[in-house]
Amino acid sequence: MKTRVISGIVIAVVLATILIKGGFLLAGALFVISLISYNELTRATGVHDSGTKYNPLEVCGYISIVVHYLQMILVRDYRYYIFSLMFAFFLLMACYVLTFPRFKSVQAMSAFFSFVYAPVNMSFVYLLRIRPKGALFAWVPFIAWVCDTCAYFSGRAFGKHKLAPKLSPKKTVEGAIGGVLGSVLVGAVIGAVLYVKEKLIIEEVFVLVIITFVGSIIGQIGDLLASGIKRDHNIKDYGNVIPGHGGIMDRFDSVIFVIPCVYFLAAVLGP
Repeated sequence: MKTRVISGIVIAVVLATILIKGGFLLAGALFVISLISYNELTRATGVHDSGTKYNPLEVCGYISIVVHYLQMILVRDYRYYIFSLMFAFFLLMACYVLTFPRFKSVQAMSAFFSFVYAPVNMSFVYLLRIRPKGALFAWVPFIAWVCDTCAYFSGRAFGKHKLAPKLSPKKTVEGAIGGVLGSVLVGAVIGAVLYVKEKLIIEEVFVLVIITFVGSIIGQIGDLLASGIKRDHNIKDYGNVIPGHGGIMDRFDSVIFVIPCVYFLAAVLGP
């Protein structure tokens, strides 16, 4: 537990620094995290060949990540993400066809899923950061961690009804509700502080509350999704790069799932 707490504090400090700085530092950090998380997902879903370093399908995935981040930095518009998605899809499917029958179709589909799930979803943090008042809104996806903490303590104190017993036996309905309420409360408090300190208008405070409410619900779905993948493939952790937590996917699972949702909510409702 001590190692887990220390790692969590270090992650929070580094993350805060990167989000505040933004720019190429943020893009670079997201790129590295995307590479690691893609590696974890391809190994978890069976894309990776045991006993080898990298196979052609994985290499095509990494090429797609590089292309996606170059497009993201140069174009800076989510509407061009369709290019990244189609580039990755055609490259991975071409690799599957040209190397047939080395890979199963499910491996090719899992490689594409892994590309969308982590690298593409994670990259929306950069787009969120470069929006008007992005420095104030870029932290919102990480409300998923607040939700996790509040859900844990609420579940311990009041939990009686299982939320998804076959996926995560310890999660309860009461814990999920506590996580949502805790997230909304934190969003409201931070919104009130920014209202005073950063001269936010009252509508923007309400936007923060709405986004934290929706984000806390979606984040819990993301957490269960990551757990489901692990159970499907009989693994305990996605990796071991973060002491006390496991892999990038073990720590960022709920955050990754909620990032694009927060971006679009901020784009529609925010400044």
